[in-house]
Amino acid sequence: MDLDVTSVRTRRVPLATVVACSLVGVSALTGIASLAAPAQAAEINAITNAMIRNRSTPAGPNYVYDNYNLTFAFDTTGKTVAENDTLSIQLPSELRTRAASFNVTDRDTGGVALTCSIPAGEGQVLSCAFTDYVTTHDNARGDIHVVADMVRQTTTDTFSFTINHSVEIDATVPNGNIVKNTNGYAPETAYKNGWQLHEGHTERFTWEVSIPERQIQSDTISVTDTFDTAHGGYKLFNEPGANAWQRTRLYKWNSLDDFKADPEHQNYAESIKVNGSVNGGTFTLTETSAGFVASFPNSKNDAYYLLKYYTELNVPANATIGSTFKNTAVVNGQVTEKTIAIETVGWGDVDGELKATPTPTPTPTPTTSTPAPTPSVTPSTPAPSPSTSSPTPSVRTSTPTPSATTPQTSSPTPSPSASTTITTPAPRLSTPPRPKEALAHTGVNSGMLLGSVALLMALGMSLRQRRKALG
Repeated sequence: MDLDVTSVRTRRVPLATVVACSLVGVSALTGIASLAAPAQAAEINAITNAMIRNRSTPAGPNYVYDNYNLTFAFDTTGKTVAENDTLSIQLPSELRTRAASFNVTDRDTGGVALTCSIPAGEGQVLSCAFTDYVTTHDNARGDIHVVADMVRQTTTDTFSFTINHSVEIDATVPNGNIVKNTNGYAPETAYKNGWQLHEGHTERFTWEVSIPERQIQSDTISVTDTFDTAHGGYKLFNEPGANAWQRTRLYKWNSLDDFKADPEHQNYAESIKVNGSVNGGTFTLTETSAGFVASFPNSKNDAYYLLKYYTELNVPANATIGSTFKNTAVVNGQVTEKTIAIETVGWGDVDGELKATPTPTPTPTPTTSTPAPTPSVTPSTPAPSPSTSSPTPSVRTSTPTPSATTPQTSSPTPSPSASTTITTPAPRLSTPPRPKEALAHTGVNSGMLLGSVALLMALGMSLRQRRKALG
């Protein structure tokens, strides 16, 4: 019988336990989830205007591969902005950027208000996030600048920028749509050009030496190229693979006019690799400790040459904003130089109004007044009045015997001295000390005790009914 009852209890207890544990688990998981869920950043539609300007030829025309400055005005006035809130700007596909990360800073203090980044490539997205600047400033207004190249012709002078994936803002470039330059630059003396690569290798530079043959009378055209040693210097770079494009080449056009008519330098007459044949001889290039020396035969006509090569920084990390790298070429006595400056691809500035800091109200210090004690009147106990009655001696009459009897002398009762009444002073009020022993628990423990008793009684009744049913 007892085994049956126990088995029934055993079957019942796990169900209650499972339910209780489930409730506890759900509550715990809910609490953990609520604690772990971070506040989600909001997209702030703060861009109010977009502008595009040609940096290469400000007065126009606007050519393919010209450099453009993009300016985006923003204003957070009247908007609720929190730290880590974002804004994004999708560039049109005609614009190509270098990879960059930069800050938008306060014009007065230099404090960082936004952090921005943009990857390399065409039609990329500029992403910015607000910093804790917005927790101390209201009404942040400013400009974000990005530098980009135009990579193709257009049939319009208006470009559309998408803000936060939804809002379109148009910008018009002055001096018309983008066109190809049909009349290339063809200097009539040796000329050096160079730029930093776009394709994810900021540590590499492209260099070109323009060589008009008509200015050189020597049978051999020679180029002595000297590399800069600043910021760790750089070295000649040739990409592995015979057909790789980042390799040293000598390009030849048959005339200066042909070169002028090919501004993109794609329609050359010959492309000569190092140690390749040209003008009945060989194009040679020898590296030196300072750079290299190259030479090839002079056709003594009106040919135009472009010596194109690549370099790589010895310390790639030194391709930082503000660093400059110079290159000098001497072509049969003609000296030409070019300095490549690592320019910022993006920057920005902002004005903000400091949030008013409320003056804290001083907390009054409570004054504890000690109430004057109410004197308690304690009736004084009167001192007992002394008894002044003298004892009356008792006289015995005795029949005298013939012998002489010495009379008994009574000890006199001492007279009491006058009593002095002592007045008891009124007691002072004092705060009783806190008891060292813990106070008795009331309510909770008794409630638990009553609950336990009720539970035991219920279990006892259940067992009794079960035994009756089984008996």
